[in-house]
Amino acid sequence: MQREYVRRGLLLDSINVQLRRIEQQQQLQYKELVQSRAEVLTLIEQLGNRIGEVDAELGDMEDRIERIGRRLGAWQGTLLADSLNSQPAITKVDSSVARIDPDVIYNTAYLDFTRTNYQVAITGFRRFIQLFPSSDLADNAQYWIGECFYSLNQLDSALTEFNRVREKYPNGNKVPAALYKMGLIYQLLGKGALAKTKFEEIVSGFPDSPEAKLAQERLKNWR
Repeated sequence: MQREYVRRGLLLDSINVQLRRIEQQQQLQYKELVQSRAEVLTLIEQLGNRIGEVDAELGDMEDRIERIGRRLGAWQGTLLADSLNSQPAITKVDSSVARIDPDVIYNTAYLDFTRTNYQVAITGFRRFIQLFPSSDLADNAQYWIGECFYSLNQLDSALTEFNRVREKYPNGNKVPAALYKMGLIYQLLGKGALAKTKFEEIVSGFPDSPEAKLAQERLKNWR
């Protein structure tokens, strides 16, 4: 009887040891699962940000292609007028600004941005806006100033510059991209309510923009 009692006690001890091991393995697996989930969410976040950046770059490229197309059309019109009149065109070029090619300044600043020379790019884009405030690329230049500060992790300055896109160029095509970046920045600053407001503003005000889809995804998973 005593031996049977001891045997059962040892068996229970063995079962308890195995149960503790199973619990430890489950806890370890749960921690690994939580960590994996966090890594996946971080990766999704990074991909979402990159998609936003690529959309902005594509939008900028489309603007530049359209601008080049308009210039080519204007040149063709000038050549046609010259051939019809058989008279050389008389052009007054008496301004120092008129001798500066805006595309050169803009493209140089953009190249500096792609090479991560953000401070140089900021100076270039600011110069472009100062010299050509009514250019159809002025809102793009303002947007890329915000992107420069965002890349430098100077979030308050980035927020200010992105907000200027909306204030100074309310009809420009960079407004939804700027609002989306403002939403991301507010999230990074822990201002969730303001971030949500920006995403909702994009969805309601610019439903056909690429940023509206990104904003909808964020609102769908909003907690």
